Amino acid sequence: MTSFASALHVARFDDAAFFAAQLFYESFAVAFPVPADNCGFPFPTPTRNWHQYVAFYKWPDETIEPVGFCNWIRYDNVYLEGGMCVRRNFYRRLSKEHWAECRAAGGVAQLMMERAALQLNDCVAWFGYCGDRKASIVDARAGYVPTRHKFLIVKWFADLADGERRTLEDKLAAIGPF
Repeated sequence: MTSFASALHVARFDDAAFFAAQLFYESFAVAFPVPADNCGFPFPTPTRNWHQYVAFYKWPDETIEPVGFCNWIRYDNVYLEGGMCVRRNFYRRLSKEHWAECRAAGGVAQLMMERAALQLNDCVAWFGYCGDRKASIVDARAGYVPTRHKFLIVKWFADLADGERRTLEDKLAAIGPF
């Protein structure tokens, strides 16, 4: 049997709808966040600023299944992370060996964030909104910390003075959930 690490592949797409729209809908019961120049935020969202990651798992029968998704949108000198989801029944279907390896690695969501951090680190910070207890635990392992704004979390990539951090946090909190 191959290792879990060999069976899981995380890939970046400009638009991952083909691979992840069904997974996203199953997780949130809303339409997939298709990259668009004007997606409803109070700032421009050109499609070149969208970065969507999908985790694919290769089953022993060679079937490849999208099992995780997350979206990042570049805004000024930060990325807004949202839409993190993992197929609900994925972990239950893993072999005991792969489940143990996956758990030791932090799980699919953490692995997607780690992969994205290797590529999307040309910024001051990542910001996200998180009100889910389990997701908060994973986000913390990935380096996120709470801000003084309810549900707004941040992963710092640059060393900024406290005042600069608070100003940036206030700016992102004013956008609302993303």
